[in-house]
Amino acid sequence: MAKRSGEQQTKHDRKAAQIARQFERDGWSVQADLPGYAQPDPVGVNRHVPDVVATKAGATRIIEVETPETMEADTEQHEAFRRSAAQRRRTSFKVEEA
Repeated sequence: MAKRSGEQQTKHDRKAAQIARQFERDGWSVQADLPGYAQPDPVGVNRHVPDVVATKAGATRIIEVETPETMEADTEQHEAFRRSAAQRRRTSFKVEEA
């Protein structure tokens, strides 16, 4: 996982929280790599933790939030999440920009 500046980390965390709250409002069960949420399970050999995992009626959404400075640096992590989603029924992965 690439390192972010303090300002970019704050921007990242705000976007991840916004996404988590939206899923909750829409009736999804949410885990997030944020204070106040249950932590998502790590994924892949390198044990990457997704920013948000939402489940509802057997469907799962894995969301990773990136800032401009980490978008290109975290491609290994994105691939791990993409592979994990592809191996599970009704699961998708998406990268959101903060």
